[in-house]
Amino acid sequence: MAEPIVSFITENDKEFKKLLDDVGRDISDFRIPFGLISNNFYKGNRKIFTLSSPGLYRDFGGFDHTKKVKIRGNFITRRGLAKFYKNEAVGFIYPMLKRTGKLEKSLSSRNGAGAEHFIGRNSLVMGTNIDYAKYHQSDRDRKKIPQRKIIFIDGGGQEIAKDALISGRLQAWTNIINSHVIQVLTGRADV
Repeated sequence: MAEPIVSFITENDKEFKKLLDDVGRDISDFRIPFGLISNNFYKGNRKIFTLSSPGLYRDFGGFDHTKKVKIRGNFITRRGLAKFYKNEAVGFIYPMLKRTGKLEKSLSSRNGAGAEHFIGRNSLVMGTNIDYAKYHQSDRDRKKIPQRKIIFIDGGGQEIAKDALISGRLQAWTNIINSHVIQVLTGRADV
């Protein structure tokens, strides 16, 4: 089994961890807000696998997508060739991160095949153990396939997502934690 992918953008990760550390002095059980955060994570991820275009991901064809290659006696761009081969293999081009559906299943449901999911009193794990996910997620230098992160807390400066379920994760998750803290400390559920 592959090592689970659970990494996020470091800056957003630090900000969210600081929030948890700060409120962790007063609250010892985060299972309720972690469940709500988990629901939000999977709902947002489902959007990635319904894109009918590249969205904000780099489109097919690698880094030099305009380079011409010869196929069946004709010249075509590397982007055109990549789209041709994907359509030929699976019958569609987009969503670009979907091919067999394994990655989608692992990131769209906590019970999906390949999903890594655990909620504890003070820990939350959400991610995937699909082996090729690391090629999309890794921050290593790249020569062949552009980075197309699939797991992130928020767009931040490095990943700009326009959809509120994806781009507003840090704010939404912070609000979930803060609401839970207020409810626990005041005993009021109407906050």
